[in-house]
Amino acid sequence: MSAATMKALVYQGPNNFSLMDVPMPKILAPTDVIGKVTLAAVCSSDIHMAQGDLPNTPTPRIMGHEFCIEITEVGSDVKKFKVGDRCVVKPGAHCEECLMCRMGLVALCENGGVFGSNGKLEGGHAEYVRVPWADQENQLHKIPEGMSEEDIILAPDMLATAWFGIANTQLQPGQSLAVIGVGPVGLSTCLLAKKVFGAGKVIAVDIAQYRLDLAVKEGIADYVINPATDDVAQKFLEITGGLGVDATVETTGLETTMAMAVSATRPGGIVSTVAIFSDMLVKLPLVEMIVKNQQLKMGIQVNDGVPEMIDLIKQGKLDTKFMLTHRAPLNDIINGYEVFGKQQDGCIKWLVTPFEN
Repeated sequence: MSAATMKALVYQGPNNFSLMDVPMPKILAPTDVIGKVTLAAVCSSDIHMAQGDLPNTPTPRIMGHEFCIEITEVGSDVKKFKVGDRCVVKPGAHCEECLMCRMGLVALCENGGVFGSNGKLEGGHAEYVRVPWADQENQLHKIPEGMSEEDIILAPDMLATAWFGIANTQLQPGQSLAVIGVGPVGLSTCLLAKKVFGAGKVIAVDIAQYRLDLAVKEGIADYVINPATDDVAQKFLEITGGLGVDATVETTGLETTMAMAVSATRPGGIVSTVAIFSDMLVKLPLVEMIVKNQQLKMGIQVNDGVPEMIDLIKQGKLDTKFMLTHRAPLNDIINGYEVFGKQQDGCIKWLVTPFEN
C-alpha cells in the first residue's frame, strides 16, 4: 500500500468482492470529515449486498456501514468535531435537502444514502472513510470518555433497527412480543423490549439453538421456540393462552417467517418487519391478516433513539457486548463474511479491527 492508497473490501458484482488497494478518501465538501476506521462490523445486509440482492448497486463499491472512526481531517465548515475525536457513525448520511430527505425517507437520499450500499457513499470496511454532513444531528456520535468502540458499535444500526421495529408495533408496557429471527437485530430487539420498552412476555424464535440459548442466558427472552424441533403454532397458543402475541418483530425476511409472524400475532395486533428480503416477491397470508384485522409495518430505521441508547449503555443499563463473538483484522474480512454469513462457529457478530501490515 502506497501513501495514496489504502486497503478496502470492494464489491465488483454478485459474489465478487475482495480486499484491494484503493485511493484514500479525500475531503470533497467543507462539511466532510475523514476518519481512520478503528472498528467495524459485518451486517446481514452486507451479506445480501455481497450476494447481489440489492438492486442498482454501483461497482466498484467499498462495502460496510457499521463502523467507528478516529477523525483525521475535517472540512472547513465542520464545527462540532475535531481531529482526534473518536466517533461511532450512523449507517448512512443524508443531505436534508432533496425530496426524499424532506419526506423523511433519509435512507433514499438522492445525494447520500447508506454507506457502502446502493447509494452514493463508499463504505467503512476499509482503513479510512469519508463522512459527509458531519455536523448534522445524529450523523456522528462522540464515544463518551471511558467507553470503548466495542461498547457502542451496535448502537447506530443493530439497536436503532430494533428500536424502529419495536416502535412500529406500538408495544405498550406489559404486552407480549414475538421476535422471529434472533441474530444480532433480533437479539437487540429482545434486549430493548425487556430493558427499555417494558415488554411482558418476550418469545424468541429461531432455528439456531445457540442463539435461543444466548437470549435465555442474557435474560432477554422469557420463552424460546425452535421451528426445527417445536410445533410453532401450538407453542404460541400455549404461551399466550390461545390468543397470540400482541405484536411481532420479524427480522429474517423469508416467506415462511412472515407467515409465522402473522400466525403468531393476535387479532388486532401489529406485525413489524425490519428484514432485507432476498426474494423480490414474497407471498403473504393476506386473508388471515384481513380477517384478524392486523397491521403490517416495515421500513428502514431512521436513527431514532441512538443518543438515548448510548446514554443507557454509558449508565450500564444496556450491554450489547454479549453479541460480539468474533473479531479479526481487516486482512481476514473475507473469512468474516463467510463465517458470519453462514452462521458458522456460533457467530453472532463479526468485528473488523484495523488492517495489520
